Amino acid sequence: MAHANPVDRVARPRPALKLVKTNDLSREDWLSVRRNGIGSSDAAAAVGLSPYKSQLQLWMEKTGRDDLFAPIDVNDESTPLYWGTLLEPIVAAHYTKRSGNRVRRVNAVLQHPDHPWMLANLDREVVGVPEVQILECKTAGIQGARLWKDG
Repeated sequence: MAHANPVDRVARPRPALKLVKTNDLSREDWLSVRRNGIGSSDAAAAVGLSPYKSQLQLWMEKTGRDDLFAPIDVNDESTPLYWGTLLEPIVAAHYTKRSGNRVRRVNAVLQHPDHPWMLANLDREVVGVPEVQILECKTAGIQGARLWKDG
């Protein structure tokens, strides 16, 4: 009689689902997709730990009531959003140079296979390194650097 290998019975995590491809998605459409779930940028606000967004602001965004806020201009060079977007490819290239790990863009909003409200927008996927699978590219200006002093 054959016995099953105990390793075969271990539940392996299922990969995230690609909910929407983002290659040709406008910012407005991308924000609309994100409205239907909680992403990593939302998590700290949801539990009241974000220095950038309150729980009320998050609720207003998720319920479509954020039109009361001043619109965000992604081309405003005085904002961290502008510089983070501009410098993301440079940060990713420097990570590859420094670590030797290859990275690639995902170009999709990802969704947890069992919890559809859990969303993710990865900056980069680290390829071929089981210990490190995601690269989140962060930049900090002189004003924001103090928030990152401890890592």
